[in-house]
Amino acid sequence: AIPLQPPETQRGKPLMQALRDRKSERSFADRPLTVQELSNLLWAANGINRSNGHRTAPSARNVQEFDLYVIRQDGIYVYEPKQHQLRPIAAGDHRKSAGNDSYVATAPLNLIYVADLSKISWTRDPNVKLRIAGLNVGFIAENVALFCSSEGLNSVPRISIDTDSLSTILKLRPEQKIILATTVGPPK
Repeated sequence: AIPLQPPETQRGKPLMQALRDRKSERSFADRPLTVQELSNLLWAANGINRSNGHRTAPSARNVQEFDLYVIRQDGIYVYEPKQHQLRPIAAGDHRKSAGNDSYVATAPLNLIYVADLSKISWTRDPNVKLRIAGLNVGFIAENVALFCSSEGLNSVPRISIDTDSLSTILKLRPEQKIILATTVGPPK
């Protein structure tokens, strides 16, 4: 596992400025995020912000069905919020598998939001499960967008993903579904 740095929670622009500056950008400089930038980003996305284990992003009935997969040039990882670390999934450069848009293959970072629908146990209706996941992923993705805006990073949320191919690479179980992705990096 790769331990991450503690989040720097006193950084960034005020919320209203981050909201004013938030936009989708599809061009990225050719430099990876620093460990501190990555640590701050993942904590902001869905890290633990309270002693009771609750997260920065709300979750219906606190089910916490999402895992964040991190695709970088050196490999694929899954973010483990309790330990605030990255667990390796696959070595090598898999960025081109992170989406159908050309820029994802060279962007420094692609976040893949994976819902484990088996954790939504209070209903058996697959449509309801997907609606709940759709709600919860919106919170996480907006945290990412606002963090990037606050820190001067470019980002763009995406649904253009070959989910079947990427699910195989990520070694997902059938009840785990790729819902969304965000590409992140420094501005060009």
